[in-house]
Amino acid sequence: MLALLCCSILNSSIALAKDYEWKDARVIDVTSEAGKAAVVPIAALVGMPVTKTFYWIQTDDTVYVIGPAVNKLLKVTLHEPTKVAIDGNYAHILDDYGRDKKMPIVEKVARPKPEHAK
Repeated sequence: MLALLCCSILNSSIALAKDYEWKDARVIDVTSEAGKAAVVPIAALVGMPVTKTFYWIQTDDTVYVIGPAVNKLLKVTLHEPTKVAIDGNYAHILDDYGRDKKMPIVEKVARPKPEHAK
């Protein structure tokens, strides 16, 4: 009975999953900025530095800056291809292991269209 219930829940969550329009993309830059320290309870209160990391993802027509990832990096390779799907103000990016990672879009830059030589 429990296995039947688990399968039913799993199937309904799969049915609710969105189909995204995946685009070919490339990781063109990874930037970091140091933030303020955060207090973290590890047996006692300890101050730890916060690092914000942003990922620059290029498609045929747009460069997306996504992030910040705070003290946890995406597993993507710089200058290597990936896939990205845009969902409102969020980007879904496939990491090097094919896992979908959802991050906020902080900036979009249109890529200039190439001019045809006359």
